[in-house]
Amino acid sequence: MRVSKAKSIENKELVLDTAAKLFKENGFDGIGVADLMKNAGLTVGGFYKTFESKEDLVAQACQREGEKTLKRWEEHILNPEIADPLGRIVNSYLSTQNRDQLSTTCIFSTLATEVPRHDDGVKKVFEEGVEATIALLSKITTGESVEEKRINAIATFSQWLGALILARAAGTGDLSKEILEISKKAQFRPILRSEEES
Repeated sequence: MRVSKAKSIENKELVLDTAAKLFKENGFDGIGVADLMKNAGLTVGGFYKTFESKEDLVAQACQREGEKTLKRWEEHILNPEIADPLGRIVNSYLSTQNRDQLSTTCIFSTLATEVPRHDDGVKKVFEEGVEATIALLSKITTGESVEEKRINAIATFSQWLGALILARAAGTGDLSKEILEISKKAQFRPILRSEEES
């Protein structure tokens, strides 16, 4: 039975959403194509009509997921009712919900360590995603120049990622919560060029 173009697009989006969720929960190598398609309610044959390979799916799913996160953050920044968009973002990012529910958290905190073992297409998606995230955070981090804002954006995002991963490793008790709470309050001092060169 021939599938309409609209249905094909709908099926592809379903596979991408399912893949992003399962990859974050199980890792790239923790779920095969057959189980992934079964979870999406589709056939394996349909996979090969849509994607060149599993690596192609990994790249597309992660790119889409990263773009969704940035779009949500951009909406916070543009919302005039949110006085402190950076605070809003960090409170959500370093929450116990984000710590515990891998399927709904960001691709960097769940999958970044696996990227070096995958092909150039996957690596490019993550590289571009990191750059886009830094550029977005540079709009709302402190700093007296574009350079200082970028430095603080890199430091901020790096700390968020490290804190979230460390909090997961520490379990779900008081220590884990302490890591999240302290990291929410941490502020970075711009690294000035004179300090770098001294």
